[in-house]
Amino acid sequence: MTDNLDTYHKDHWVEIEPDRFARYDRMFKVDPRFAPRLLAPVGVAEGETVLDFGCGPGYVAVELAREVGPGGRVHAVDVNAEFIGRAAEVAREAGLAERITLHHVPDERLPLDDGSIDRIYCKNVLEYVPDLDATLAELVRVLRPGGTIVASDSDFGFVVVEPLSPEEVRELFDAAAPAFREPNVGRKLRGAYRRAGLDQVRVEVNVAPDERGNLRGVLENMLGYGTRFGRMSEARADELRARLDAAIAEGTFLMALPQWWVRGVKA
Repeated sequence: MTDNLDTYHKDHWVEIEPDRFARYDRMFKVDPRFAPRLLAPVGVAEGETVLDFGCGPGYVAVELAREVGPGGRVHAVDVNAEFIGRAAEVAREAGLAERITLHHVPDERLPLDDGSIDRIYCKNVLEYVPDLDATLAELVRVLRPGGTIVASDSDFGFVVVEPLSPEEVRELFDAAAPAFREPNVGRKLRGAYRRAGLDQVRVEVNVAPDERGNLRGVLENMLGYGTRFGRMSEARADELRARLDAAIAEGTFLMALPQWWVRGVKA
């Protein structure tokens, strides 16, 4: 993978290094005990056909498959071929492979018919797409009238990380910014939904503060991006790593990464 900063936001998902792939596989796991509460805003009903747009290693697709039941169908798509392979393994291990159709989609054109999907879920994907409006137009194309799109995404202007100061948090995310097409996509989704012609657009912002370091992998990704792009020195990254890890060990770590849940309905 080349480090073309103009296209890196997509390129680094098309090709993923083994250590980062392993980190994502750990980070994206969903505890089935809490999945119904996590996915409640998506509003999936039994028998529906659901699209998991940007499915990653397939853990969310599996939980959506539980929600739609034996009469439903989940289409799971991703730009990364390894993710699709891993998602197939995860679906088989869960005994739900027959409910999930996997698609490797190298661009934003979906291999689905117009009006064929009841519900679409995009989890932390829209911050990376090359053209937000074009992607939403494609999602609206495959959605049936009355169907819904629900996205949950970040907005890095609202992140809190203790023990880092607000200035240091901004330094970290500014250093990593080329990894995202739109780092502040959360606040922009409402307007983008309306431009796409969606009705009944509703925004909710939820946050579950992390006191144990469960989101440490997110910060490690940011540090890695910053040094890779030459926007942060290795020495500075190591300094921040040491402070973060010390805070986790001491029990003083706190991170808040609000998720913007945005829902819209196709007229």
